[in-house]
Amino acid sequence: MSLLRFVRGPRRFRWREKLLETVVTPLDGREFRFRCASETDVWRARTLATKEAGTIEWIRTAVQPGDVFFDVGANIGLYSLFAAARVGRSGKVFAFEPHAENFLSLMRNIAANGFGDVVRPLSCALHDREGTFDFNYNSLVSGSSMSQLDGTKDGDENEFAPVFREGKLGVRLDTLVFDWGLPAPTHVKIDVDGNEMPILHGMQRVLSAPAKPRTMQVEINQRYRDELFRFLADCGYVQYHRHDTEHGKQLIASGKDPEQVAHNALFRPA
Repeated sequence: MSLLRFVRGPRRFRWREKLLETVVTPLDGREFRFRCASETDVWRARTLATKEAGTIEWIRTAVQPGDVFFDVGANIGLYSLFAAARVGRSGKVFAFEPHAENFLSLMRNIAANGFGDVVRPLSCALHDREGTFDFNYNSLVSGSSMSQLDGTKDGDENEFAPVFREGKLGVRLDTLVFDWGLPAPTHVKIDVDGNEMPILHGMQRVLSAPAKPRTMQVEINQRYRDELFRFLADCGYVQYHRHDTEHGKQLIASGKDPEQVAHNALFRPA
């Protein structure tokens, strides 16, 4: 039986916050604090440096003070926070996360690390057109992944029955930058479990502008793989590196074809 049943008024909500687990993860001489609402949150926080070591290395080497970093599919904010430490007070991080529970954890983690003036979280979903779309929840648990905007196939191309549907504002990144005043990104990370291509179509002007992003990391899934590489080549980008997640490395070590394993690809202007 939950202790919260016996607590009333404002104290009830203070107790809820106290029940969150705080995980402190050291990285590059700094301690990152995570306010965890689930076991998945805890796992993500504890594997900050190892789950996607290549992502950490990319941010560490490419992102500089004063840069603008767009984290598309920020989840609970692991890489948004690390990027914030790199861009410093003169830079900016925009963290896009449409999953409501993930977004709440993202906000908590931004506040817990004192990055409220550096990281701007946005709960809208990036898309190839403006409108209201079904956001289909694969799970309501904080830290979860594979939920999808305007579809019910996860990143592994498996159909799922949504546990919940939310009406979510979808918007093109080009609209945010050229019409609504967001600064153009210096670096972009896109990790949306198979829904990468609509986001890229919605940022074609950003990718073709004179001040285009210096680097991009895009998760490569089977759904749009060939189309994605052709599109980025047409925008003047070339792949310069590939790196696999810890899970991806395990799949490859077990005999899985590397080309069939979701991985991250790094791109820069040709």
